[in-house]
Amino acid sequence: MVFCAVAFTACDPPEMVSERGDFRLVVDGLSTARDLFTGSYWDPPYPVLAGTRICPELRCQACPEEGACDDAAVHASGPVAVDEDGCFVVESPGEVVWTVDPSCGAPGQQPDRVRMRVVGPDAVEARVTSTLDAMVVRHAMRDNPVVTAFGADWLALLPREFKVVAGEQVAIGVGLFEPGTNLIVARQSEPEAAVTWTTTRGRAPITYPSQQLELVTFAGTESEASFEFAGHRWPLARVTGVPADAATSLELAGAFYFMEDADAPLIGRTSVPFAARAVARDDAGDLVVGLPVTWSAEVGNMAYWPEMASPEQLILSDDCVAPEDRDGPRELVLRARHGDLSASLEFTWAGTREPAPFNFVEPDSSWEPPDTCLAPAGCGCRSGEPGGAALLLGLLLLGRRRRKSHVRTGMLAGTCLLALPAGGCGGAPSVRAAEAIPLGDVPLQRLADLSVEQGGHSVAVGDRTVWAFRTATRVRPYETTTAAAVTADFDARDGLHPFTAFVTADEDDDDALLPYVGREGSYRHDHGGDCTPDEDCPKVSLWPGPMVHDPERQRVLIFYRKVIQLPDNAENQHVGSSIAVWRDDLGGRPIRPEVAEGSAETTLLFGPEGPRISAALVEDEHVFAFACGGRGSACTLLRAPLAHALERDAWRFYADGGWSPSPRRPDELFEGAGAMSVHFSAHAGAYVAVYADREEPAVVLRTASQLEGPWSDAAELVRPRDPQRALMVRDALLHPELARDGGAVDYLTFYEAYPSENGPEGGTLQLVEIHWE
Repeated sequence: MVFCAVAFTACDPPEMVSERGDFRLVVDGLSTARDLFTGSYWDPPYPVLAGTRICPELRCQACPEEGACDDAAVHASGPVAVDEDGCFVVESPGEVVWTVDPSCGAPGQQPDRVRMRVVGPDAVEARVTSTLDAMVVRHAMRDNPVVTAFGADWLALLPREFKVVAGEQVAIGVGLFEPGTNLIVARQSEPEAAVTWTTTRGRAPITYPSQQLELVTFAGTESEASFEFAGHRWPLARVTGVPADAATSLELAGAFYFMEDADAPLIGRTSVPFAARAVARDDAGDLVVGLPVTWSAEVGNMAYWPEMASPEQLILSDDCVAPEDRDGPRELVLRARHGDLSASLEFTWAGTREPAPFNFVEPDSSWEPPDTCLAPAGCGCRSGEPGGAALLLGLLLLGRRRRKSHVRTGMLAGTCLLALPAGGCGGAPSVRAAEAIPLGDVPLQRLADLSVEQGGHSVAVGDRTVWAFRTATRVRPYETTTAAAVTADFDARDGLHPFTAFVTADEDDDDALLPYVGREGSYRHDHGGDCTPDEDCPKVSLWPGPMVHDPERQRVLIFYRKVIQLPDNAENQHVGSSIAVWRDDLGGRPIRPEVAEGSAETTLLFGPEGPRISAALVEDEHVFAFACGGRGSACTLLRAPLAHALERDAWRFYADGGWSPSPRRPDELFEGAGAMSVHFSAHAGAYVAVYADREEPAVVLRTASQLEGPWSDAAELVRPRDPQRALMVRDALLHPELARDGGAVDYLTFYEAYPSENGPEGGTLQLVEIHWE
């Protein structure tokens, strides 16, 4: 995976440096490897796969005078040909020698050169390589190292056979290497390479098209991975899924980073803790990847960057001690734990007040320790105590997000979460989860045209399912706020793929699912006042909600809210709610019809005091909707004939055991959430409501024999686990169109995010397979 180091180097293309250093040849379009300190690296003699096309760009380092080298030409000799564009194609194994015109060279010296080794596919092997481990090993072995490693061995190349903890989503890099030298072999970045899988035992793991070794596997599953590129195929690894308790030993590896410090006693350099990793093995001594460990500091204190290359790794940051207290003798004792397994690692160093490249909290008068400090608050640690929370800046993407997919189920039977006048406290739900199996995240982030942060309501429309999302949880004036994706995959056992993002046919239009009407898109200009348009102007946002299919009228009804969104989401203003209409061939774009003639908001069925629809379903030619917005998220029920759903006067509200045209005093059935799913489960013989709990990071459910209630108590269905940070769970929904075995197996999605001062940070749409008793 290509990544950029925000605070260190740009994502520069790989380059070849001549033997004397007179020139460099920058080669874009090559896949080599990248790291924190060098951007990309490719070591002499620059091995490259035969058949690679190279278009070098000259950087003259020994130009006699300014401008004299601008027109210097690049030459190549050996098994190489020049194509019609003037680029070079290395045709077969051998050595290619690169030279340049004499105008780019040290005066009086022999012409400088670069030697490149061309290797054939049979002389190359594909290996799984951890980005962080490879970076530590490479820079620790340099003649002038910038990293020193200690403790257990860092794993630059993973073994050919290893174990992966079941239910953990892991993503590890893959590269081509020259056997014996372990040098990286460059290849073209296009066409894309792919890791492919063959399952030899057990349930097939969850995999998606990727250039990484990326999967969620199951206990007892054995799979063989291969790496494919440009018609070539290399064996990569044999992966076996194991339960977490298969790990029986734990070791820690550590790394220091050398940095400049004018006050340091030795040659103006000092070292600071940089990284740590846990190495888990089973009774046979085999490597176990993906073990979720909990890190803590028993002595001293440092923060960690929350984005990781794998669940076992930390990048450390000296942000938990006040800047003025960071010099002098320092000590940090890290502890990693998983269940009864435990290991520790001691760092000692001469502290410095100089900001390290890894610090992400400004060392000024506003300094506060971040919420990722490893020592517990109030521990009395010698290097300072953590407290407060700060927005994490400059995150380095060393790999895909760290996935915490430990899922706990528990029904909390008989525990009433809310006592309401009607319904609520109706006993335990009539259905119980026997097993909840994490399947990783839904791969929506892989779509270049789709960025999703919230939502996930879905509906079956013929042989496809449509999913609707919000694309921004904060004010982003020039970005769309609604999106949709479509898939024909109804079998979620192996994940959900592929999705196609909704895009408008008009190239000059944005790709928002729900269009603005009139001057809604100009709200920030009309009502912004003294705001800065690029940052904090209020804007109109349209938030899609549940959808229902109306096949008789060949349409999909999309419930939505209109909101004036402000920089502080707590101050958002609900304008009203309504229904958009999309042709059920999914052609064109949904429209927001006028449904309130003469009103100031002609597209809205309900005003600011009206219902905020959280869930909807069709029964007996009626559309039923649960409205759970507003204070306390108390849910009320309303309905309308499906044929007349766009008519305000057709809607009736459940009150006092009947259906009333007045919305003033509807029965409050139970406490729900702003996003919720409700469907009838044939397996349970009951209606099932699922949503994210308001107080706990958990998904809960309720059941009822009829939509009007009484509804059962809320019971915990799924609670994701992060061994290191507190999680937030949002927009938990069941997708009945994906159910199997008569509803005995359901599929759940929810957003997993992290809290911050400005609201949830990040977020991935997690997929869980629910087996009911």
